[in-house]
Amino acid sequence: MRRAENVSGRISPALRSIAVYAVAAAIAAYPIAADAKSKTGLLRLQSQAAASAAAQSKSPLLIVVSIKKQRLRVYDMNGEIASSKISSGKPGHDTPTGVFSILEKNVYHVSNIYSGASMPYQERITWSGIAFHAGDLPGYRASHGCIRLPYSFARKLYGLTKIGNRVVVSYDDPDPIPFDSPKLFKPLPLDDATAMQGGLAKPQLIAVNDRPDDHSAAGAGVRLIGISPALLRAVADMPKDLQRRPTTRAEADQIMQEKLDRARAAVKTAEAALKSADEKAQQTAKDFTDVNQKFETARRSIEPLRAAVKSAEALQTAAMKAFEAYMADAADNSKSASAGENADMDRESDLEDALLDATIEADKARADAAANELSFAGVQGAYSSSQSARDGAADALRDAQSDLKSAKAALTDVNKEMRLRSKPVAVLISLRAQRIYVRQGFEPLLEAPIEVAPLKHKVGTHVFTAMNYGTDPNTFDWRLVSAQTPSPGQAFDEGKKKRRRTALARGRELDVQMANEALNAFTIPDDIQQTISELARPGSSLIVSDRELPLHENGSGTEFVVLTR
Repeated sequence: MRRAENVSGRISPALRSIAVYAVAAAIAAYPIAADAKSKTGLLRLQSQAAASAAAQSKSPLLIVVSIKKQRLRVYDMNGEIASSKISSGKPGHDTPTGVFSILEKNVYHVSNIYSGASMPYQERITWSGIAFHAGDLPGYRASHGCIRLPYSFARKLYGLTKIGNRVVVSYDDPDPIPFDSPKLFKPLPLDDATAMQGGLAKPQLIAVNDRPDDHSAAGAGVRLIGISPALLRAVADMPKDLQRRPTTRAEADQIMQEKLDRARAAVKTAEAALKSADEKAQQTAKDFTDVNQKFETARRSIEPLRAAVKSAEALQTAAMKAFEAYMADAADNSKSASAGENADMDRESDLEDALLDATIEADKARADAAANELSFAGVQGAYSSSQSARDGAADALRDAQSDLKSAKAALTDVNKEMRLRSKPVAVLISLRAQRIYVRQGFEPLLEAPIEVAPLKHKVGTHVFTAMNYGTDPNTFDWRLVSAQTPSPGQAFDEGKKKRRRTALARGRELDVQMANEALNAFTIPDDIQQTISELARPGSSLIVSDRELPLHENGSGTEFVVLTR
């Protein structure tokens, strides 16, 4: 590997790109031969098969309710798997129609609106009070808006569903229709091999490298011009760009895993730094306590000496002033001789002796203090240094605590992101508002204006659900459920009186026609399309409606609620 690392350090970015594409092409062109060389290929195939089987076992569910037929049907990717009669809202308390999802589940729910009425196996679809639950079914619409189910079926449905499952409530009885359109988003390619098999960025292989070795793709029968085996290994070992966007699902998983690994490593690093900072803070605090005791002892020792110096200097100053005052008076009286001349001389001598004695005492006091001041200065310096070390360690400890808190918050965010990645993405396009909304796991991801062609007439509300990956793993197997399909050419100002006639005019062909018109009316910006593709997985959905998003039903903890009545 050392030889490969040395080579990688000298190759240009363009040559790196050529090598990356060449390696991917070699794998794509000869997958069987490459896999036959080791157990790695077999394990990868087994892993892909297991992932496919797991996806099959976790098929998304579509729950379709018909108000007209008073019936509920449950579909997975293979078709209808369960059905039951229902009792929906009676006149005046009509069950709203539209697009919903299961928001909350509670086995022993009790109504907080209708005098504590029991609602076993409750599954909420709006926060304003509409839910599935077990209840009486008299054979006609009788509830206050909820959708009542037989007790045994309510329990069965409760076991089948999970939070986020799509619910479509329609006056009619639509069933999921297999559907495909270039306007429907696609997942990222499974991996580099399938991406190139699908015709994406496939490089041409020309000429040969006549010096293959056992570690290169050339061993599988592919030879590449100007690319040595060492270069191939160097490209494979090159560090990835942390800000790169994935081009395949395998790379997306790798990027997410790398992000998680970095977040975990950051927490471990922050924990180690905090432990070290805490130990240093404790040690510096202990050291400061010891030095502080020495400082206090030295300070108490030096204070009497400083006081003695101060007192001696005060006496010296007083003696100096007395002598100077006497000498000034003697100079003024020097012209007048008197009988007391001898007495004055004695006074001068006494004052001079007193000044000398005070000076000697002051010098002695200063000398005694100076001998201790030098020692005290050393203790004081150690005290200041220790205090600075203690305060610096305390600041470092606070910083380390803050860093660990930030690292743990970042890890929490990454774990949350990983949990969200396991959930399908939901996209709503309101043709009337000319906006796109993207949510995942009930969390809003983005909202933006989009380009929408003028609508000449109503196109309805249509739900497209990716039930599974298609036969081509780089596509989705889509199902269409039309929550509301207007009659052809129905104007926007036509009201509820047209509902019955519209319902009679419905049919699979009309659903498909209106769904295609709805899809062809808008254009999603490329960057948003890329984001959706990165997040999309089976269970993801696209809702296109000529209605606006009702804000009162789409608050926190909601995927999307689109009311058609």
